[in-house]
Amino acid sequence: MSEFDRQNVYGAYNEEAGLKAYITKVFTHMGIGLTITSAVAYLFYHSLVTRGTLARIVFYSESALFIQIGLLISQFVLVISLNAAITRLSKGACNALFLTYAAVTGVTFGVIPLAYGVGVVFQAFVFAAILFISCAVIGHVTNVDLTKYQGILVGGLFALIIASIVSIFIPALRNNLLIAYLGLFIFMIYTAFDIQRIKQFYYMSADGTDQREKLAIYGALQLYLDFVNMFLYLLRILGGRRRR
Repeated sequence: MSEFDRQNVYGAYNEEAGLKAYITKVFTHMGIGLTITSAVAYLFYHSLVTRGTLARIVFYSESALFIQIGLLISQFVLVISLNAAITRLSKGACNALFLTYAAVTGVTFGVIPLAYGVGVVFQAFVFAAILFISCAVIGHVTNVDLTKYQGILVGGLFALIIASIVSIFIPALRNNLLIAYLGLFIFMIYTAFDIQRIKQFYYMSADGTDQREKLAIYGALQLYLDFVNMFLYLLRILGGRRRR
């Protein structure tokens, strides 16, 4: 093997190792976010069951309605802020926004076991984890460039949002599981799509820079949202079947 060939092999190996480490970092950020969400959700659920201090503040105080609306608005503000200002914020600020969003989501998720039951929540989480991992692996190994279909995915997401809003006002659509299956499918595709985008983030940023670190947090947020949405749609599917 010539010296030139050796350099090419070593270069390819180092690049592959760097990409693997980067993806691991992204999933670590995501895992921390999910852990915070799960822990806060459990604490809040326990507070609801026992009518603890947290539950009394959020649900039974005079300002409960304003607190609940504030939590929902803060979720949107946090995720939009991180998406819009990723290039301007510092690495620490990006991480703080992501973790704060995960914690606020945990508070809103605390009521889910009361609505669906702990058993259904556990099933939905397990199925979401299996589907998420499967789609992530497909996105990583497939030779199909899914990023070319970003326009179609965004269009599908907007159609899903509109259908969800319409279903609020039409009872016949409210209990229709078709929207839930459509949402699950869209976020399965988004998971594979986001894995490929994360690989692009690695190649478009320099090693050891804040930009690469911030893009890792941004990628973790996208995967976090993919998983959470898959979990929520699976809840609707499993919960809807149980009611039938």
